[in-house]
Amino acid sequence: MSDKIEGKDESLWVASTPRTDYPALEDDATVYDLAIVGGGITGIAAAHHAQQRGLKTVLLDKARLAEWTTGGTTAKLASQHYLIYDHLIRHQGKATAQAFADANQRGIDRVESISAELGVDCEFSRRDAYVYSRSRDRLDEMRAEVESAVSLGLPASFETETDLPFDIAGAVKFSGQAQFHPRKFLLPLAQHVVDHGGVIYERTRATSITPGEPNVVTTEAGDIRARHVLQASGEPFWRRDVFDGFMWLKMSYALAVQLTEGSSYPESMYVTTDDPMRTMRSATSEGKPVLIFGGESHEYDDATFDADTRHRALIEDVRQKFDVDKVLYRWLAGDYMPYDRMPYIGAFPEHPSIHVITGFRAWGLAWAMSAAEAVVNDVAGAPDDWVRPFSLDRLSTPLPESRKVPGF
Repeated sequence: MSDKIEGKDESLWVASTPRTDYPALEDDATVYDLAIVGGGITGIAAAHHAQQRGLKTVLLDKARLAEWTTGGTTAKLASQHYLIYDHLIRHQGKATAQAFADANQRGIDRVESISAELGVDCEFSRRDAYVYSRSRDRLDEMRAEVESAVSLGLPASFETETDLPFDIAGAVKFSGQAQFHPRKFLLPLAQHVVDHGGVIYERTRATSITPGEPNVVTTEAGDIRARHVLQASGEPFWRRDVFDGFMWLKMSYALAVQLTEGSSYPESMYVTTDDPMRTMRSATSEGKPVLIFGGESHEYDDATFDADTRHRALIEDVRQKFDVDKVLYRWLAGDYMPYDRMPYIGAFPEHPSIHVITGFRAWGLAWAMSAAEAVVNDVAGAPDDWVRPFSLDRLSTPLPESRKVPGF
């Protein structure tokens, strides 16, 4: 077998958009209302909402905007997060499950409304989303998920047919979800922030925060001062230790492939409960349809990490399931996965002006829109009640070892 792996080692989203070129921090004596660390969808959405709130805002990224986790997503906007709602109702209560569902439905709508408001063509398209299995083993679990989701007002149903080129045993369908091109949405949004008085620094790595009035964000290039700080960097860089034992790191892999001429591409979005996990949706590349095919998800282990093997497995599998002409791109991403399956959104209890958003469980795009708004509303003095179940207060009670089981 040749050592060469098919496809360019770059995500479709990064390859099909220009690279950003905001300045690095040199010297800035401004005292900001809000300093945001992390230039993915959470940070950019927070900067946009902060400006709408009239807050003087600065956004820092250690590299370039929307190139890591957000740049490595499969770019589904969905309130359907694998099988989640029956679990949430049983373990967290219906009110928390309702807040979870509503935040994600609202996040989808926000991407659509902001795109329309700013005239941004980000390939936003309403699509149905399916969690499917080719085995009958999890059908009872799927039917319970549908019942729970419907009780929360979500557009869920149980189905036995899809437009995939193979049979399934059953699926949970959520109607009216969406897919988009994340960088075609976020890069114009970031430019809108700058055009309206916000500041963005790229290639500026934050290393620490000193709480105070104002707080001081220390970077490798100097200090930034702000009344409030939001860590929106996926992995919190300050006080990371308090999250130890509450989250695990999942790695996922994806391809963009061109099918043979005349082939049909899936109209809907898919993820399977089967092993190995797979995720699918359609997209476009240079005006032509492509299939995004992902999976091979696993808990990160530095000693065994091998991206090439994972991508080879995906390529072999997609060629078995579809009539593939060419593998165009391959990429990966890492996501933090809370053991209780809920993100962390809000301020450190002992430092109420320092906020964190993390732990979206690889379903962060719709979540990010609502979470970012919630934190900014808190900074502006108008906190949202719905976000309370997702606060950092949960960190005060250590999880028993029996609950520290990686799962989707």
